[in-house]
Amino acid sequence: MQQGQNRITQLFNIQYPIIQAGMIWHSGWKLASAVSNCGGLGLIGSASMYPDILRENIQKCKKATDKPFGVNVALLYPNLEEIINIILEEGVKIVFTSAGSPKAYTETLQKEGIKVAHVVSSTKFAMKCEDAGVDAIVAEGFEAGGHNGRDETTTFCLIPNVRKHISKPLIAAGGIALGSQIKAAMILGADGVQIGFSFCCDYRSKCAQ
Repeated sequence: MQQGQNRITQLFNIQYPIIQAGMIWHSGWKLASAVSNCGGLGLIGSASMYPDILRENIQKCKKATDKPFGVNVALLYPNLEEIINIILEEGVKIVFTSAGSPKAYTETLQKEGIKVAHVVSSTKFAMKCEDAGVDAIVAEGFEAGGHNGRDETTTFCLIPNVRKHISKPLIAAGGIALGSQIKAAMILGADGVQIGFSFCCDYRSKCAQ
């Protein structure tokens, strides 16, 4: 492993262990490509997109960056088979799944050389992810704006508990925005962080200038 790299940067071939969350209605190709071009991992949020819109966003993202980017797939949404087929047809190399069983498409995607991360809200589900063979696990605390579970476990309580029970690369999500919070998450056992709202606000403020 090269100096400055860790398991997340190595896994996704990125400069910084920072992932932009696949936020519904906010994570299109412009935001994803901007984050990827700056050394993080941008994600296109497929949950708010019809299949043809997703394909268009993937194609535009490929033109806007030569860096790795991925697609976030919420497994409870309709047109799931069509979405997966578009991801395969367009050659996307990274997929973050959520809101469903990590077993659903992990093997199918990995057979095509795709790295798969799955989002969970508890240690129990993190262990199921490890059993399912995902490449990385996103542990999302109750501060997050996405599918953050029923237990109301906060991020900085969740991360060390998950770390004790899994060996896969671990990404912390929920209420993380500042460098000090990134550092705290990694001290507690995370290999990287996923950030949503801060990216959204920063990108929108720049567009308004």
